[in-house]
Amino acid sequence: MRKYLVFSLLGLLGLLSYFLFENIFTWNFWWEPLPESLYTEKEVHVIDSSYALTINRASKELQRVHKESKAPAISIAVSIDRKIIWTQAQGFMDVKARKPATSETMFRIGSTSKALTSIVLGKLIQDQKVRLDQDVQDFVSGFEDKKRISIKQLASHTSGIRNYGVCFCFPIWEYYSKKAYTSVESSLEIFKNDELLFEPGANFSYSTYNYTILSAVMEQASGLNFLELTDQTFSALEMHRTMADQSDLVIEKRSEFYDVSENQYKEAFEVDLSNKWAGGGFLSTPSDLVRAGNVLLSDNYLNSEIIELITTPQKLDNEKENTQGYALGWRNYKTRNILDNKEVRIIHHGGVSVGSQSLLVVFPEYRMVISLLLNKSRGSEKFQLFNYLNPIAEIFISDIELK
Repeated sequence: MRKYLVFSLLGLLGLLSYFLFENIFTWNFWWEPLPESLYTEKEVHVIDSSYALTINRASKELQRVHKESKAPAISIAVSIDRKIIWTQAQGFMDVKARKPATSETMFRIGSTSKALTSIVLGKLIQDQKVRLDQDVQDFVSGFEDKKRISIKQLASHTSGIRNYGVCFCFPIWEYYSKKAYTSVESSLEIFKNDELLFEPGANFSYSTYNYTILSAVMEQASGLNFLELTDQTFSALEMHRTMADQSDLVIEKRSEFYDVSENQYKEAFEVDLSNKWAGGGFLSTPSDLVRAGNVLLSDNYLNSEIIELITTPQKLDNEKENTQGYALGWRNYKTRNILDNKEVRIIHHGGVSVGSQSLLVVFPEYRMVISLLLNKSRGSEKFQLFNYLNPIAEIFISDIELK
């Protein structure tokens, strides 16, 4: 009898361990070789023939990048003077079905979602429905026992709200949450009772949960469900292939998402992103993200004052600029990683999600926007999409400077 109880207990502990660490256990299974055919599958759209030669060079560079990245699919869009001039998709959105990626394939965009939320926030500010100096506590319950946190501090990651952690949940890491939340407000339960990392405004600490709270504030300020609110902006900007990634929906042109190790792939761990739509839960295409970036290059949707507001790096209470050049949903700084150390300003956001990576970069000096997406998790390597995007940006910048 005692032996039976011991085996039963060990079995229960083993089962509990499996569900707590499911993403680690499943990592070791179901790997398959990447098919060579994914590198030859491509769809190219040259929309502006005046850039045909430049696009040809950029297309070859994208093919090289695709092989280097080992992503099942990679997709790009380039806009100059607010006009999309080139899109290209390579590889498979569904490897097993050998289904090619196209310019309409939707990828998870991870934290690039924050840039989209920033535009929606800017519109609410412009319409005088909310102010950056208003406090979270004026809109959302459950934060009354914390120091006053402003909307600006949420959007600039200076609130002191923590980022992902561990929990007694399945699996144990919040980043890999499989739980479907019925509302933005319900997802606040994950962290709203936790202590702040620091006094609001005193420091910078990047946290996607800032944007989860921000989305709750935006709901109250607008009187709309967050997804209804964002859909209004996406529709106005003709971003018809951008939406929240909802695990319970069948989305026809949504990519499958993958882990890749050397020359093998497997489907990425299944997650639910309803706890972080505003900060890391949208699906989009490079063309739609370029349309979002173009908002910063004209006053057609947001006026110049609001554009400057959401793209100006925020200072801490001690008047020092934060360490990432972070504005309100955008990073904004000068880089020397383009054109032999030429100083170029970039306004951008990148993102990593389970089975996907994204990058959206605005080059104001050249009135150019580029977005690059792929359906592969980052894995153990550092975020490399700038290494992939910058050589392509250089090709177009060289052409623009000659014209």
